[in-house]
Amino acid sequence: MIDGTYKTYKHNPPHLFRSNAKYFITGATYEHVRYMKSDEAKDIFLNYLFKSFEHYNWKIEDWVVLDNHYHLMANAPENAETLAQVINNVHRFSSGGIKSLDLECIDCVNAAPTQSAHSIEHSIKKMFHNYWDTCITYENSYYARLHYLWYNPVKHGYVKYPLEWKYGSYYYRHHDEKEYLDKIMKLYPCDKVKVFDDF
Repeated sequence: MIDGTYKTYKHNPPHLFRSNAKYFITGATYEHVRYMKSDEAKDIFLNYLFKSFEHYNWKIEDWVVLDNHYHLMANAPENAETLAQVINNVHRFSSGGIKSLDLECIDCVNAAPTQSAHSIEHSIKKMFHNYWDTCITYENSYYARLHYLWYNPVKHGYVKYPLEWKYGSYYYRHHDEKEYLDKIMKLYPCDKVKVFDDF
């Protein structure tokens, strides 16, 4: 039996909260709009991501940020139930920062052709949607999800190789840990990993 608190919600995904456990977390923009397509937007998002997780004593192990979603592997603190507060902070504060950018940095593909830049800016009321998390309980699942996270920019057609995507931990870890990363990706295929990733 797995220790922890399992909570269900009417309009949100269920969550299992376990102290000091590893979590695979996925978040997305509202209606999959590419609000984070610019480097500036991704930088703003990452700034608030790391600040918020650190504030609540969560530790981010690995991460990747794409134009309209992100994936994380993180270690929970003693109080894992703070996860909702962490994600709320990330979404709220990074939304404000991204909205302050020049609108050319934001993908307003859903805007009507006749809308002015000013009206588009004010129409962006909800920038992020929900988030989904998986409490990792098996070693194989952990490593397969790491592989999935590292490979995600390739999966979505951003680049041909994970190393080409600088908005992910693979890019930074590769220099010192190439053999380790290659070993994980070889031993733990990610093709059967079930992750909400329809972006």
